[in-house]
Amino acid sequence: MSIIVFDNHSLELNKYPRFYTDKENTDKIMITFFMNEEYLKNLSNSYENAVKYHNECKEYFYVFKTSDKKLVKKYSAKEIIQLINAINEFLRINNDIKQQILFLKNINKIDLIYYFYIKNSNFYMNLFKSVEQSKLLYFQSRDFTYNVNPPIDFYNNKKGSVYSALEIMEVYAYTQYLISNKIIKELPQHIYFNL
Repeated sequence: MSIIVFDNHSLELNKYPRFYTDKENTDKIMITFFMNEEYLKNLSNSYENAVKYHNECKEYFYVFKTSDKKLVKKYSAKEIIQLINAINEFLRINNDIKQQILFLKNINKIDLIYYFYIKNSNFYMNLFKSVEQSKLLYFQSRDFTYNVNPPIDFYNNKKGSVYSALEIMEVYAYTQYLISNKIIKELPQHIYFNL
């Protein structure tokens, strides 16, 4: 069975993720993040909106639900900014890993989950942008490659891989097929979750 990626280019469903290759892990990581694209975009926007509305002296609230919906917390703009700044400040000042782990252990689990997804938002937002860039440049017959480097806060010792525009479009199309069949993989927990 195959799916259409674009016009006359089809993709065999068994192509992704590519098992027993250098790209096996990054294929799976990309698929997981693509499956949760809307959730992650809203999450990333929550921090940007918190800063924007706080600077405009307007009220802003964001209800954060973990992707499995087991934990829920309502944050104000001020709480979001304070949380992110406090953790960043402590980790910047204290280089001792034992102190950092002890500090992170004392933070509410939902706050820690929120923090690490905001901290790594550049990874997934750039990944989502790479899909549009791939489409644009591929159809202009221009070369495009994108380096997928899994964030170390979620994936310890996973090396990155370089993807062509066609590979990105194929992985994205495969992910959309899985979503349309109600197959959605949970996002990873940060590696400090079980401290």
